[in-house]
Formats: sequence, structure tokens, C-alpha cells
Amino acid sequence: MKRIWRNPEDYCISQDKPKDKNIELFRQKFKEKLDNKDYNFQDYCFLEKVDFSYIKFDKEVDFSRTIFQKDADFTKATFQKDANFNEATFQKNAFFNQVIFKNAYFDKAIFQQNAVFIGSIFQSANFHEATFRHHADFLRATFQKDANFDETTFQKDASFNRVIFQNVSFDKAIFQYSFFDNSKFKNCFFIEAKFKFASFYKSEFQDVFFNKSVIEQNLKFISGQVDKLNLQNTQFLFKGYMTANLAQTKFHGADMENLAFVDCDWPKKIYEEIHMKDEQLSFKDLETVYRNLKQNMQRHGDYSKAGEFFYREMEMKRKGAEKKRDRLWFLLYYLLAGYGERPQRTLFMSVLAVLAFALLYLVLGCLQYAAINPCFLQKIIDAFYFSFVTFTTLGLGDIRPATTMGKALICCEAVIGAFLIALFVVVFVRKMAR
Repeated sequence: MKRIWRNPEDYCISQDKPKDKNIELFRQKFKEKLDNKDYNFQDYCFLEKVDFSYIKFDKEVDFSRTIFQKDADFTKATFQKDANFNEATFQKNAFFNQVIFKNAYFDKAIFQQNAVFIGSIFQSANFHEATFRHHADFLRATFQKDANFDETTFQKDASFNRVIFQNVSFDKAIFQYSFFDNSKFKNCFFIEAKFKFASFYKSEFQDVFFNKSVIEQNLKFISGQVDKLNLQNTQFLFKGYMTANLAQTKFHGADMENLAFVDCDWPKKIYEEIHMKDEQLSFKDLETVYRNLKQNMQRHGDYSKAGEFFYREMEMKRKGAEKKRDRLWFLLYYLLAGYGERPQRTLFMSVLAVLAFALLYLVLGCLQYAAINPCFLQKIIDAFYFSFVTFTTLGLGDIRPATTMGKALICCEAVIGAFLIALFVVVFVRKMAR
């Protein structure tokens, strides 16, 4: 038998005898109870709308397992001690607008209609395994210390716009349509959380973790400021987009096939490469991260950024190569063409080769000049000229090798020149075609 009221003389009005209930007596005893600062409402059932607005609770309040069959209004109430709503059921609307909580407990509470916490301040809060079956609104709420929303279920839309989060956990929480626009997050966790739709428009992040989270449909992530964002092992199952500064974002293990990065600020090296020892990642792990980012950019048509991630991918492959032969090959590819992404490096190596061979021709004296007894300056000009025409395989013939050494050098330069010119053309065309 569920009690809806009990006075000091154990007068009881039962839910299974609605014809016998005395509403006036209920209201009278209710007022007496509040006047006496008796805030123990454990296991009660309120059949009418209850109004606790503007009340200052200076003692512990217990509404655990309480049922509110009509609207419950706690607008601008103040809870200076613990407020216990564990396993409470709100069958109609619950209004907690601009409420100040010291320690709020809503473990396994059920909100069947609208739950409104607009402008409320929580010193600490616990909504573990709570269920919001209708609209949940935490607009401009502030969580000053620890707040626990682990395994909480939001079956409809949940609004956390303009909220300040500090040390808040949403681990394994389930969201349908969630809005975190213009909010501030500091040291927050969404580990293994599930989102059907999520919006983080112009929100600010500092140490926020989305490890192993799942975004089932759309994600709108346009951030004002990001300081350490963890997307490790996060899954984006449907299309979404993100605009943010990603200098301190972790990507290892994330499935980003459907996520578009729009106008993001990317670092030269991702956070996980810079702190790979602290993150306990290998070069192979980082190679995979860069490859996934490269493929993401290719799918969304950003080939310039895809090239940059390919460059970092090859760097990780070079540094992580186990065989010395492989490391030497990657080093040569790096020096000559920047893994096919730096045509200017090929051009520089070509100029360097021309100058090097010109110096060898001059020092070794292995050229027969067209002029008789040319001056030293003329020899320098002719050596450079001859090196250039040999490198480009033009071979005009006005200057000839005078020694066997000269012939050998000419053959080497011609082969190197043909290779570097072909390499430059391939790299340049590849770059321009994208």
C-alpha cells in the first residue's frame, strides 16, 4: 500500500482508497510538515500538483522513491544540504528552474514528461541510470564540481545549451537528439556513450573524452575552442561534420569514415605523435591514424590535406621500419621527393646535383674546353654549363670529356638527371592534378 501522506499520528491516506482521501487534510498536514522543516517524503505519492518553489531547504531533503502524479514545481528552491530524489518518479512535468543544489541525487529517477533544469546550479549531482522519457532541458545550468550521468537514458531530445560542465561523466549514456551548443566542457567524459544526433555548436573543450562512443546519425561539431579532445575508438556511423582546432585531439582507433572535417585547424603533427610515449603508441599505430585521416580527406575531396597526412603516414612508416634496407629506401624517397609530396625538394636536389658535378669537373680537370687556355672564371662557367646540358641529356658537344674519369662522371650525371627530371614531372603533375 503506497502512502500519499502520513502525519505524526500515523494517519494514512491510501492510494488504493481514493474516495476516502481528504485533500484539505492533505494540504494542512503538508503545510505543517514544511513549517516544521520535516523534509522526509520518502515513499510518498503526491496525487496533486506540488509547489516547493522558492523554499530554502536548510536540512537534508529525502524524496527517494517518491511518486509525483502531477506537476512538481521546485523553481528557485535552494537545497543547502543533500537533496535525495533517488528512484523518484515524475509522471508529469518536473520544474527545477534556477534551483541551487549542494548535492543532488537523482539515481534511477524517472522523468516521464518534461524535466526542466534551466539555470540551475549543481555543486555536485548524480543522475546515474536516470531515465528522461520526454524533453530534458538544462539550458544555462552550471555543474561546479562532480556530476554523474553514467548510463543515463535520454529517450527524446536533451538540451544542454550554454551549460558549464566541470568534471562531468556521461559514460555509457544514451542520447537520441542532444544539443550541447555554446557550452563549456572541462574534464568531461563521454566514454562508450551513444548518440543518435549530437550538436556541439561553438562549444569549448578542455580535456574531453569520447573514447568508444558511437554517433549513430548526424554530428554537428563546430567548436569555438578545443583544448584536449579525445576521440579514440569513437564510431561515427552516419554523416556528420566537425569544425574545430584539432591541435590537441586524439584519433587513435576512431572510425571516421563518415565524419567530414570542415575548415578545421590542423597541426603539422597530431597530438598523439608529439606525445606518443605518454600515449604508449607505436609508429605503426600512428601510421594507421594518419592513413585513416588521409582516406577521410580523400573521401571528402580535400586532396591537399590528404597529401599532408600521406606525408606523415610515410614518415611513421620510415621511422617504424624494422629492416635497415627499408629505412634507407624511405630516407632516399624522403630526401629526393618528400614521398612524392614535395616537388620543390626534387628541384632542389636537381640543382644540387648540377652544382656538385660541375665542381667535380672543375676540380678533377677532366673536361676539354672549346676555348684555348680559358681563364678560371670561364672554366667555372663552362663546367656549370656542361653539367647542366649533361644533366638534362642535351649533350651539345662543344665541350668534351678529356679523361676516363670525365666519361664516368658524365654517364652518372646523365642517369641521375634523367631520373630526377622524370621524378619531378611525376611529382609535379600529381600535385597539380589534385
